[in-house]
Amino acid sequence: MKKYISSCLAICCLSSAIYANDVKYDAQKIADIFYQLNADPKNPKVKVNHAKGFCAMGTFEPAQSINKEIDVPLLTYKSLPIQVRYSLGGAFKDDKSKTRGMAIRITDPQDSASWTMVMLNTEINFAKNLKEFGQFFEMRLPVNGKVDQEKISKMMQEVDSYRNFAAYTDKIGISKSVANTPFFSIHTFYFKQTGSENYLPARWKLVPSEGVAYLNEAQMKSASSDFLKEDFEDRVKTNKPVEYKMYLVYANKNDIINETTALWEGKHKESLVGTFKVNALSEEDCNFNVYFPSDIPQGVNPPQDPLFDVRNETYAITFGMRQ
Repeated sequence: MKKYISSCLAICCLSSAIYANDVKYDAQKIADIFYQLNADPKNPKVKVNHAKGFCAMGTFEPAQSINKEIDVPLLTYKSLPIQVRYSLGGAFKDDKSKTRGMAIRITDPQDSASWTMVMLNTEINFAKNLKEFGQFFEMRLPVNGKVDQEKISKMMQEVDSYRNFAAYTDKIGISKSVANTPFFSIHTFYFKQTGSENYLPARWKLVPSEGVAYLNEAQMKSASSDFLKEDFEDRVKTNKPVEYKMYLVYANKNDIINETTALWEGKHKESLVGTFKVNALSEEDCNFNVYFPSDIPQGVNPPQDPLFDVRNETYAITFGMRQ
């Protein structure tokens, strides 16, 4: 954990020094915006994004067939322990909100190797660059005690990334359980091809074995603000684990691979990576932990889009501010 914090802070300091004169939005500015928007003065150690969540654990069983396609040593095990944090987006406190997050840390029990996956329940993001990302949150900051709703509405229509993301989320409902929620990498990672030095661009997705399901109107009215954790606790009591199949989705020739707003259309080659089984509440509180998407194993290279490095840097900064 310390090595990721140190490396992210080092990158952050370097990037700030190099780009201080020509980049309006950087990791520090974005962290400051998050604090202005979501910080709780009474609870300064609470996360300022994906604040509400709960912690779980389970196992990951790699599909042995995947090793014929990609060379990732971590995937040669039959079973690996996982730590999981489910969360809501932003500072939402009510589970009857659309955005879901899932962070998974896979740990090699015989090595220091690990793989941290930080995902959302949407295939795309709302911003393709730092300016769009920063503006998306900054326009929601109150000015003289008032949020400028007209400005927000105007920006949501004028910026393609915002408008497309809103149209995408309009088509999805509020998932009734984490067992009925899909999760996506959003970023494109690069996987070493078995028997080659080539790296293949791919995204991944977690497909719930019980299928995707949303709350209906009656369920919305009766559901508590904590129904996701309550449902998971019921599953633990009845020995009914939450299960996901993880698939790599390989990029087609003309797919945009360096923008997190790019929705890949049409048929793609997919490969089963393995099965996640989340079957217990965590024995430790992970809600104050930080999950770096840059924690990737041998055989996986990081995304090349403009947001990935800054995302990690921002996590490092906000984690430091919470200590």
